[in-house]
Amino acid sequence: MRTDALSRNDWIVGGLALLLVIDLLFLPWFSFSFGNISVTTTATGSFDGWTAILAMLAALAVLADLLFERLSPETTLPNFGGSRTATRFRLSVIAVAFVALKFVLHIHFSNFSIGFYAAVVIGAALVFSTMRLSQDREILGTTTTTTTPTIP
Repeated sequence: MRTDALSRNDWIVGGLALLLVIDLLFLPWFSFSFGNISVTTTATGSFDGWTAILAMLAALAVLADLLFERLSPETTLPNFGGSRTATRFRLSVIAVAFVALKFVLHIHFSNFSIGFYAAVVIGAALVFSTMRLSQDREILGTTTTTTTPTIP
């Protein structure tokens, strides 16, 4: 595998997409307490787990699209919106939309656990990152060095 084909922006987007998948699959999203008994469940294992599964598939599609473009450039994939970066942006919006739908179906903040809050942060970062790249901008911006003029 040629990792030199991946830029810093690619690592950020791929990492965020992978983190969202891990969050949806393994982190506790809901916690319920019944006396001394506490039960937690993941996003895919809870009520309306289909929303998390669809969000996970969209995040995996972002990751797969990125890897196909960088590691196998001769492979042509369909794009939506005119470019691969626009396609990844739309896929990340779809992933976050399904996370939001899961939230709407379970509005009760006392039951949400760390996985939900992490998904909100990761999802927002994923959409922001892919939006910046679809606009042909750097994710973290460029660092500019300013020099102060010297007075002779």
